[in-house]
Amino acid sequence: MSHLYSYSAPGVGTGRGTALPAASAAENLRLTLVYFLPNYLKGVFRSRPRIAALLARADTSRHGLEAMRRLRRRYGRGPVMVRGAAGPTLLVLDADDARQVLSGPVGVYAVDTWEKVSGFAAVQPETLVASHGRQRMVRRMFNDAVLDAGCPVHRLADRFLRVAGEEAAALLGPEAVAGLRPETLREGFERVGRRCFLGEAAADDEEFSRLLAGLLAEANWMGARRWRARRTRRLRRRMMQRQARYLYEADPRSLAGLFAAAPRGPETAPECQVSHWFMALGALSAVAAQTLALLATHPRHHERATEEIRAADRTHGPRTVPGFLGMPYLRACVQEAARLWPPVTGLARRTTGETRWRDSVAPGGVNVLVPTAFHARDGERIGYAHRFAPEKWLDGTAERDWAVSPFSRGEAQCSGMELGLQLATAFVAELLRGGELAVAGARLGPGHPLPYTFDTSRLRIGIRAARTPEEGA
Repeated sequence: MSHLYSYSAPGVGTGRGTALPAASAAENLRLTLVYFLPNYLKGVFRSRPRIAALLARADTSRHGLEAMRRLRRRYGRGPVMVRGAAGPTLLVLDADDARQVLSGPVGVYAVDTWEKVSGFAAVQPETLVASHGRQRMVRRMFNDAVLDAGCPVHRLADRFLRVAGEEAAALLGPEAVAGLRPETLREGFERVGRRCFLGEAAADDEEFSRLLAGLLAEANWMGARRWRARRTRRLRRRMMQRQARYLYEADPRSLAGLFAAAPRGPETAPECQVSHWFMALGALSAVAAQTLALLATHPRHHERATEEIRAADRTHGPRTVPGFLGMPYLRACVQEAARLWPPVTGLARRTTGETRWRDSVAPGGVNVLVPTAFHARDGERIGYAHRFAPEKWLDGTAERDWAVSPFSRGEAQCSGMELGLQLATAFVAELLRGGELAVAGARLGPGHPLPYTFDTSRLRIGIRAARTPEEGA
């Protein structure tokens, strides 16, 4: 039997709100087993590849989204109270409610949830995404300024596009012919990040990336392994010491070189914002691999993307800002891969005051979850849910749909979204320039719905130089 949470709404509407539905014990158990627990096990801050592969075989993503679909059919459009990882949580299953949360002020729908605060305590407790109030405001101003939030291209895009192209081109050759592994792509992205974020001096500093990876792996435990606290502090201290060298002698061609001119205050902690940028870039490397796999298995889309690259290169030259701006379709392919398999499957918030949900009112201090993977693949609402449809980003359909939010929306949208898309698009473009694509370890194609889960552990992206007409003969 389900339960009802009834909240009074003084001064709003009739003065009393109707009851908000709550999932039954059986429904909560099912949601925990097929959604909350799998997402925790596969790694919130850094993927655990072996566990992710096992969960993909069990198709937990599909089962989780089906469980949410059943909840919506039973309880209607409004949010449903469920038992989340951090306690009672409003599960937002309607697109209009998703827009209410994501377009709402972060002063009401705060982003510093228990999961983020607990996880980032191991990596960097003063990061933007674990901040609230004045601290968040000043840190957001700094992030927006350095990352050029909202700008179509970053002010250093000339160099950044060249760096992304160089690192992608370095992967071509015999290894690419045999098939690039996702880990290889991730390592290439890490080099891009070190060169663009910290400067050329950090290009070969694999130890920095190794230390950060260790911290992110510890963050997956969200503070549960307290006996490792001393080791974690030691790892963070070593990482910050390495990073400090690059920030002290800042390369003017890197993000570090923009720190001095960015707005800051006593609570900004500029050196503490970098870790999250690298974490986001790691997620984008998976998106790039998914984009390549989609293009390799969708010939029509692949032909259009490669034709666009050739045209942009002929007109503007490769690895240039005008060339990047001439590749909107390829950028849309990257966005579409992120929609199909979002880097973050759910956007968590906590309310700091009463919130209204049509004729119901919820008190402050309630957790709110917008399951982005559910909304992006909601076949009952969007006709392109389970197919590769980059054109929906070009015609504005996906952009207007706030429930489709692979990089969040509103005040909490990732400050580096545009920069991340620039780097990922440039990286994919360079690999497509390398020749013919082939893919192994993934069953994708235009003839049937795309899977809810993409297991990249067995993925291989093959790239070989295109044959000349003489070779083809």
